[in-house]
Amino acid sequence: MFVVDTHAHVISDDVERYPLQVADYPGVEWVHQAPVAAGELLAEMAATGVDRAVLVQAQGAYGTDNSYIAAARAAYPGKFGAVAIVDDPAELDGLAAVGVGGVRFFAVGGAGPLQDEATWAIARRLGLRVSAATVPEHLAALGDAVAAHPDVVLALDHCGFALDSIGDYAGLANLFLKVTPHVLDAGDPAAVLERLAEQFGVNRLMWGSDYSQTHDRPYAELAEQARVACAGLTRDERARFLGGTALALWPELAVVVGPTCR
Repeated sequence: MFVVDTHAHVISDDVERYPLQVADYPGVEWVHQAPVAAGELLAEMAATGVDRAVLVQAQGAYGTDNSYIAAARAAYPGKFGAVAIVDDPAELDGLAAVGVGGVRFFAVGGAGPLQDEATWAIARRLGLRVSAATVPEHLAALGDAVAAHPDVVLALDHCGFALDSIGDYAGLANLFLKVTPHVLDAGDPAAVLERLAEQFGVNRLMWGSDYSQTHDRPYAELAEQARVACAGLTRDERARFLGGTALALWPELAVVVGPTCR
């Protein structure tokens, strides 16, 4: 079964070429404790049966310097997608030209970025996939932004850390959910996924590892948690959750380039 990790973070071991810009807030210790470079992630994927991954800009490690994820995506074409975070949406044209296929709203400290019309407009024009990192207090603003742009798909990181209330937004057909360990650890993984599937439908759910920001267990265990969570679904539903939904959003990842990650 084809598996796509829709939420992975990488950090280069070449700190001279890709200097860290570590954020000054709690929770960024992983940048020093558990950095994983793109090649290392690819090896972990190959050993675990994960075929593709979407590299999400690690704001805590690099801020809005997207150089490394762009380089990683270029170094392993067909294996990785890439999602950037930008200060100036005008940067997105250049990033798209080198293969970056998505933009991430980082709306944790405040909801303001979600209302950045220039970013929404450029994402629509370039066909970029939009993601958002946010927290429960900003879900209403997120819902308003998603509703105002029905022709742009938004993939919400970690279900907005709002498992109890995210179902209120299931009526937004262009809202997709990344189901990560932050979500599956909230209870029995199968029960958590079943609840989300009842609310959103499996076709709007996709697995993400959050590796290596989530590093309290090996990558193989993160992938196994996803497989256990969806074990009670039909084969077609499992295929959607583990990879099919991701490929619908990131069709370029379906292209075979060189050996597969098996």
